[in-house]
Amino acid sequence: MTAGDRDPPATSAAGPGGPEEVGVPPVLEPTKSSPIQKLVRITLSLLLIYLIFGVLIPSFASYQDVWDALTSLEPAAFLLLAALTLLVESCKAGSYAVLVPGLGFGRAFLAQEAAAVVSNTVPGPSGTAARYGIYRKYGISAEDFGQSYVVNSAWGNAVPMVLPTVGLALLSLQEDIPGSVLTLALIGLAVTVVGVVLAVLVVRSERFAYRLGEWFGRILNWARGLVRRPAAAEVGADVVRFRYDVLDTVRSHWVALTSLTLLREVSTYLVLLTSLRALGAERVDLTAIEVFAVYTVVRLATLIEITPGNVGISEALYISALTWASDGEDSSAIVAAVFVFRLFTYVGPILVGGVCSAILSRRFRAEKAAASPEAGG
Repeated sequence: MTAGDRDPPATSAAGPGGPEEVGVPPVLEPTKSSPIQKLVRITLSLLLIYLIFGVLIPSFASYQDVWDALTSLEPAAFLLLAALTLLVESCKAGSYAVLVPGLGFGRAFLAQEAAAVVSNTVPGPSGTAARYGIYRKYGISAEDFGQSYVVNSAWGNAVPMVLPTVGLALLSLQEDIPGSVLTLALIGLAVTVVGVVLAVLVVRSERFAYRLGEWFGRILNWARGLVRRPAAAEVGADVVRFRYDVLDTVRSHWVALTSLTLLREVSTYLVLLTSLRALGAERVDLTAIEVFAVYTVVRLATLIEITPGNVGISEALYISALTWASDGEDSSAIVAAVFVFRLFTYVGPILVGGVCSAILSRRFRAEKAAASPEAGG
């Protein structure tokens, strides 16, 4: 065995047996940004949102037409969309409840939604930091949180990565497949193949995992150097540690994790499909299977968040993909449907999270007050 094979395991072995801080995800490690860097990031984000909502989306339909379509949403459709949204959020919370011993679904749901308020409004890994703070108040160790975060992130990205394959298989059942939809599906399939091959190689070969991490680390450090940020830690060792954490945990929970993640993705797709059908977009010549194929490709393209909750970016990609796939038919209905879809999947968790944040705040204050006499005694 070469030194390259021996070094990575030694780093990863420090995880379970090391101090509590080892389990903290790297994204929570403190970093310092200058006021100028913060201003530049905020300015670029606002410029991007303006270009999307002020230039791109109006090129598809006027906001007056969109508003007219939005106001036509029936109460039954609204209730169905709300129920599907709660199901999506419940699946997200359930994944953590499965992975973290002693957490339970109720506490996982409160933490998930309270963190969503932050992640959908504040740039950076804000949602992860918020969830970490809540879990620590629950009494959950940093190591348990770190492991659940790594595994849940890996599985939550792995399942959407293979969905384009499912979409292409379903399209093959149709007699007629629109060329634009087929093109999108094939693009998604190509990305899926690359992602699956890399994932299999990372799982099968520790050396490949280490080298892939080091290659990615060089790119990351180059990018960080452009903005005068310090180089990241040894990324190769982090990938190997990630590999061990995922493999050990997935062996025990892969059935529950896969089921919850699939249910989450299918439910999110149904929110999109229901929004399209409820707002008159049934006139658009896209079958449910074709909408699913488009959804899988856009979902794959939005795995990495650029803005908080990918606001602006998700809307632009869904509108562009659905309009192109339908040859530009009834674009105003498509824009309205995407807005409703994002109203429930982006704004919905913020509203629910506000209630959950108030519940948690009251609960933590009560626990602190109850513990005060004991501390004094």
